Amino acid sequence: MTQRAHRFVLLADLHLSDNPDTAAHQALQWAVDRVNRERPDFLAVAGDVTTFATAVSATRCLEALDRVEVPVLFTPGNAERRGGDAMSVFETLASPERRAAAFGDLLVLLPDTSFGTLPDEERSWLNRSLRGGRAQRRLVVTHYPLDRMDGASRAWLTRWLSENGVELLVAGHSHVQRTRQENGFVEAVVRGLDPDKAIGDLPGINLFESTRTGAWTEIFIPWSPAIRLLPTDLPNGMLPVGWSIQGDPVMAAGETLVSGLPCLEIRPADLDFSRRALSGALRDLRNRGPLYLSYHLPDLKWNSGTGRVEGADTVRAHVDCALAAGADSLTVHVPRASAGAMERVREDRPEPTGCFLDFVAAFASLFGEAAGAGVRIAIENIHNPADTPADSPEREFATRIDEYLRWIDAVAADMREIPEARVGALLDVGHARNNGGDLDNLQPLGDWYANLGRRILGYHIHQVDTAPGSGVLFNHHEIKELFGSRISFAGFLWSWSTHQITRGPLFVEVRDAEGREKTVRRFRRLFENAHRIREAADLPDRRTCTVTGANLDS
Repeated sequence: MTQRAHRFVLLADLHLSDNPDTAAHQALQWAVDRVNRERPDFLAVAGDVTTFATAVSATRCLEALDRVEVPVLFTPGNAERRGGDAMSVFETLASPERRAAAFGDLLVLLPDTSFGTLPDEERSWLNRSLRGGRAQRRLVVTHYPLDRMDGASRAWLTRWLSENGVELLVAGHSHVQRTRQENGFVEAVVRGLDPDKAIGDLPGINLFESTRTGAWTEIFIPWSPAIRLLPTDLPNGMLPVGWSIQGDPVMAAGETLVSGLPCLEIRPADLDFSRRALSGALRDLRNRGPLYLSYHLPDLKWNSGTGRVEGADTVRAHVDCALAAGADSLTVHVPRASAGAMERVREDRPEPTGCFLDFVAAFASLFGEAAGAGVRIAIENIHNPADTPADSPEREFATRIDEYLRWIDAVAADMREIPEARVGALLDVGHARNNGGDLDNLQPLGDWYANLGRRILGYHIHQVDTAPGSGVLFNHHEIKELFGSRISFAGFLWSWSTHQITRGPLFVEVRDAEGREKTVRRFRRLFENAHRIREAADLPDRRTCTVTGANLDS
């Protein structure tokens, strides 16, 4: 007897926010259209479709899934448990009776592992789901892969899958693509559809096909929107790639001359270097060709004891140095003060405090002359220490996007009488990704791009990684690939290509000199080969074959 062929698509780890203008929302609409074109037996959704379990993001996701023209099976992920609202939206879709379905001789089960465990009620549900069914073949889809579950759940489920003849277990959560044989069945883990978190390649969906018992083929289908990297928003056809180097600015200028880079950000710790030597080094750079020069200033801090802004004299001296150097842009951090010190919330509306107004006055006094001379005032976002609660009044000010924009607006408004003034954001992508914990998920990178948009004047780019031993995230690591373990630049390049964000200077801010040089070479090659890139599938650093499938015989 000829067996029936089976086909299904797996969608996972989208991390949709409330903002409809993000790359993740575009990827979801593409995925729905692609599923309708493929016409599989069903679409399996394996959780983490929202980033912070809000009702808005869950509703937007459900509206998109309503367009799918084949049956949709759903099981939640841990992201759907971050708040109480998403699961109320997904209540019907995630109900036990909807998480089991038969397609001919194939039984599909979607247990709920959204807490990282397989609870007793889910184990009982799995056993009940096998009773009385005529389907002889078995497939399990869930959010957590086996190696990310607690030990007891992993052991129980591994044994259950083996004893009950399950051919294939499919999961998400890890944002990587891998398969392995496990006690008579195959486990396939997918990287998911998040343009900012998919590791090793573009985000996408996965098509699984089978024509006989125990034999499956997996085909990764990447989200591949149009990519247009050039021209930039810089003058004279300049490539946007450069670096930010702390310490001696004369040495930084010399390294830049040797490298041939057109963009440089200097960040002297003090002013004990030779101004004449810096002038000569910068003159050599400009004689070589167009140069975009940024000068990163020291911080302005709030002293709660004295009730005053500190650091103004030091910043003023550096501004004078920057003007003498012919800087195109000044980079300055947002005020170093707590959120509670800068704003008070009354009737659900934030109001500036005296501290806030003192900082506005300090910014106007320090940067007004430079702004009048056409120098851009680029205000950089900072980040919180690990495990900082999103609602803590001790949280760093302007680590929330709305606060950040209010601060930029306040500084710009105070300089509105200066026609030449251009005040905007210096977006540090790594700081936005590593922002204390909850804020990382409340404000995914796509929200930073969509909300800041053309207000951005330039970027700091680096990878975020964990410190050995502690597991704490640290910034300023080498970007070893476009689709990295913490920051994937697929979403960034989509926002860049669509002109959602400014095509401004990309300052590689990697502390290690060798890592900085390698990162610069990677991005320089990207832009130098921009004419060969028509869509995301053409981007370098791709590991996955997107044409042929991987055999998953169990």
